[in-house]
Amino acid sequence: MEEQVKALTGKNIALLVANGFEEAEMTSLQKALIVAGAKVAIVSPEKGIVNSWHDGTWGHFFPVNAFLPEAMSHHFDGVVVPGGSRHVERLSNNPQTTRFLNGFMLDDKPVALHDAAALVANGGLADGRTVAATEDVSGALIREGAKVADEPVHVDGRLLSAFGEETMGQFVSELLSLLEGEAAKLGEAA
Repeated sequence: MEEQVKALTGKNIALLVANGFEEAEMTSLQKALIVAGAKVAIVSPEKGIVNSWHDGTWGHFFPVNAFLPEAMSHHFDGVVVPGGSRHVERLSNNPQTTRFLNGFMLDDKPVALHDAAALVANGGLADGRTVAATEDVSGALIREGAKVADEPVHVDGRLLSAFGEETMGQFVSELLSLLEGEAAKLGEAA
C-alpha cells in the first residue's frame, strides 16, 4: 500500500519563539504542521532551550533548533510566530527578529503571526500591509504605514495575522491553506 504524500512534505517551517511563548499555541501549531508533512524547526534568540508559558506560570522547555542571530530566512519556506506577550516583547526588542522576518517578506515567503502583530509594527515591515491586531498595537502599525484589518484573522498576500484565543482554529486552517497554496504553486513551476 502506497503512503499518501502530505501537502507540506519537504517544506521547512520556522517556529519563532522566545522565553514566554504560549505553550498550547506553539504545540498545536507544531502538531498541525507536522501532520501536514512539514519539517518544523524552533528558532529562538535563546540558546539550547526555550521556556514556554502555560496556565499562568512557566511551562515546559523545548529544544532550540536554530539560534536566531545565526538563522537565515532562506533556510525556511515560511515562518510562524505563536502568541504570548512575554515572548513577543522579547522578540520585539531584538533587532535580529526584524532582520529574520524581513528576509521572509522580501523573498515573498509566508509569515504567520498569532497575537504577534507587534513584530511587524517596527522596522518598516508593515508598510502598505493590512494586519489584524489588537487595539494596543494598532497605533504603531498605522504609524508604520499599515492598515488595521476589520476582522481578527486576516491574510494580506503571504502575511497571515490574527489575534485572540478564539481564532486559533481559523488561524491554523488559514496557515495550512497559505502554505499548501505556496507548495502547490512551487510544484506547478517545477
